[in-house]
Amino acid sequence: MLSIEDHLRELPSPVTLLYYTPDVPSAATRAERELLEELARRADRVEVRVLAERWDGAREARVGIARTPAIVPLGAKDYGIRYYGSPDGYELETFLSIVRAVSEGRSGLSPATAERLRGSDTPLHLEVLHAPT
Repeated sequence: MLSIEDHLRELPSPVTLLYYTPDVPSAATRAERELLEELARRADRVEVRVLAERWDGAREARVGIARTPAIVPLGAKDYGIRYYGSPDGYELETFLSIVRAVSEGRSGLSPATAERLRGSDTPLHLEVLHAPT
């Protein structure tokens, strides 16, 4: 298993993590924020921006946030990734892989799958649920 530093070492492009929190903080959201800030301290190309204002339905709709807390990893562009839940424990390695993929500007899709999706005019909404067991 790679360390946090190994995952974040020499990221090719900067990544900004927008962290949308509920307007009433909890122990869980404080822990998530501390984790994200720690990741930013360990990687010179990762920045965290906390958006802890009251829920603004119009703003969240523009960004594509369905609920809080949510993390939006941005690289050279917005790839549409919305991470819900706490990226700790078993999920940390998956989250760090997302940060690296965003930095590298890659989706992880096979070339054939990417080509097939490019040929579609139908909007696609994909949710991936990750369970460590």
